[in-house]
Amino acid sequence: MTVIDLHCHTLPRSQCSAMQPEEAIDLARARGIDGICLTEHDRFWSPAEVAALRKRTRFLVLTAVELTTDMGHVLAFGLPPGPAHLATGEAAFAAAERAGGLLFLAHPARDGLLKVNRQTVEYFASVEAINGSDSRLQNMAASGLARGFRLPGIGGSDAHTPAEVGRAATRFEDPIEDEQSLIDALLSGRYEAIHLA
Repeated sequence: MTVIDLHCHTLPRSQCSAMQPEEAIDLARARGIDGICLTEHDRFWSPAEVAALRKRTRFLVLTAVELTTDMGHVLAFGLPPGPAHLATGEAAFAAAERAGGLLFLAHPARDGLLKVNRQTVEYFASVEAINGSDSRLQNMAASGLARGFRLPGIGGSDAHTPAEVGRAATRFEDPIEDEQSLIDALLSGRYEAIHLA
């Protein structure tokens, strides 16, 4: 089993965050989480930077991106670093298809907006079923939405502050070692979103 917080924001790439990557990593380790995924807003980490961070901290650090699109915020796994100006869900889906990546609709029940329609189901593998920054009712609604997709929903803290790290995560049945094994594990459907705090 591997428990990973699949939704974390850090400085300087996410200006809305109050944490440096090393602080988020230290907190995740202290809270018993096996790894974190840095999902900055519309900004990518390079593979070399992530590898250096893993080596320096001796912790499982993964990277994805949270895209701002016309269909809401999208957690994109497996996209290569590059311009993240994928303003439409359709463009993000096309980029993910080319790269062998997956898209999950982030916090789909936030603000009372259930952003799911026929296109959403076509473009996204699933939704973020448990978001550590959302209310219990929002997470219940998101978990219900996840049942309409081909893969289970994921979990992540959506951490921007130290107190938020590890509130929610995804528990995988298989070991995760890098971004490719994360994609493989997501495609397998052998995981569940969990609330930790």
